[in-house]
Amino acid sequence: MKKLFLFIISCIIYHFAQAQTTDSLNYERLLRYYQSKQYVAAAEYLKGLSKDAADVKKLQQLGYANFMSGKYEDAEKDYLRANELLPGDPVTLTGLADLSGVLNQTEMANKRYLEVVKADSNNFNAYRQLAKLAPHAQHDLRKNYLIKANYLNPIDAEVAAELADTYFKETQFIKANELLSTALAADSTNLVTIGAKIPVSMALKKYNEALQYGKKLLKIYKSPPESLLFQMAMCYREIKDHKNAVEFFKQAINEGISPKTASYYGLLGESYESMKQNKEAIESYKRGLLFENNGSLYYNLALLYEDKLNDKKNAIGYYTQYLSSIKNPEKQKRHIAFIKNKIEELKR
Repeated sequence: MKKLFLFIISCIIYHFAQAQTTDSLNYERLLRYYQSKQYVAAAEYLKGLSKDAADVKKLQQLGYANFMSGKYEDAEKDYLRANELLPGDPVTLTGLADLSGVLNQTEMANKRYLEVVKADSNNFNAYRQLAKLAPHAQHDLRKNYLIKANYLNPIDAEVAAELADTYFKETQFIKANELLSTALAADSTNLVTIGAKIPVSMALKKYNEALQYGKKLLKIYKSPPESLLFQMAMCYREIKDHKNAVEFFKQAINEGISPKTASYYGLLGESYESMKQNKEAIESYKRGLLFENNGSLYYNLALLYEDKLNDKKNAIGYYTQYLSSIKNPEKQKRHIAFIKNKIEELKR
């Protein structure tokens, strides 16, 4: 809604600079109403002007005031009347499209935003909204709208982050990085672009850079999200700072998203192993097994007991449990044979 407000304000200023209205419409007064969110007062002011129903600009502003006041039926009447008098005007079409969006009339909103770009091919707001309305199944269509919107306004954080995420999923990490770098150059404090930059930096193996962005977010969040804590842990793990990796893995586990908890304990255990803290590693792997019958955790435990603790009994036990956890034995015949041979060797 804030962006919609700013867009309408820019339209008001544009008209104020260009037009001389027959109704002596005081745009400065109207602007004050909008800035103080006195939309009902703005509507009353507009209604109090001359009854010339042919004044398109007055109808546009009345439509907006009613829209922001929640009087959607009146707003639609105002916009439709303005469109009859001046068909295809982008300001009117945008008002109608925004109205359809608020009323969850998705098909109508999409149709009206398409009318906006037909009337004004450089309308950033319309392309941004079309991208939001595009079904996820229509990936290419949504992507094209985002590309157009980003071209028109490369520093908009929301669009840059969404398009970067699209490129990220396509493993086009360099493109994603370029988009976010441009947006961050304009506003280095924007949380949306900072959050989007971290996984991209990690994908490009710029772990120290990702950590710097992560630290910025940690200063802002009172309770950091689990995903950020996990990203920090992974970055520290990659730069071999296992002490900090352990700390952030612990925090990520405490935040805990249950489907990922077992894997977090597995990574925590590996970090402990890297510091030769085998007791802590075993405890972490076993905790992970409390959340999920995870084959990799059994395997890690078996290797640790075999290679680092020379405990054949426990190694055999965990290798056996690992074999039982394999879901598609037909596809892993060679690997299964290898583990069985290893068990036999340990029994000797």
